[in-house]
Amino acid sequence: MKRRLALVILLAPLIAGCIGSPTRPSTFYVLSPDEAAPLAGRSVPAAPLSIGLGPIDLPELFDRPQIVTRPEPNRIDLAEFDRWGGDLSKDLGRVLAQDLMARLDTDAVLIHPWSSRHALDYEVSMRFFRFDGVLDDSARVEGVWRLVDGREGCELAVRRFRIDQPVPTPGYAGLVEAISSAVAHLSDEVAAAIVSAPKGC
Repeated sequence: MKRRLALVILLAPLIAGCIGSPTRPSTFYVLSPDEAAPLAGRSVPAAPLSIGLGPIDLPELFDRPQIVTRPEPNRIDLAEFDRWGGDLSKDLGRVLAQDLMARLDTDAVLIHPWSSRHALDYEVSMRFFRFDGVLDDSARVEGVWRLVDGREGCELAVRRFRIDQPVPTPGYAGLVEAISSAVAHLSDEVAAAIVSAPKGC
């Protein structure tokens, strides 16, 4: 009985400390679009253009609430208190759509799945291999995108991308800003391919 009482006395301060100490509140982040000027050939008065965006394949490794960082090539860290503010795949689609709208001077960028009633000029699908970075260093966005004629279905371009973007400020806020910049560069590449793509197959 004395031994149990002594154990309770020893553990009591530890339990009280755990209960009394406040936990760190989580911080939530979202990607931000880049409102670039329309590309040459897409300024007013440009012909109407409709784009279907998707599917966008983001691996489960990255499509999670925690922001993923890669301190070593074969190791990742999950930020328990620094998280995405919603569904990352949907947020990525939203930002890509806004970036393409600005560069192509169009309001008609539809995110997959879209209705078969829509007659699209082009369809762009993406598969990501990397969507992470090194904290306080750089972000990396890597994968492949595919451009298809929306009316006839032929493949117009397939290109692999790897975009490294330095972080402008320390911490997760800087990393998310760098990822947003990398997505903007990806949008530049896709938009340029659409502007120069031939009509039809």
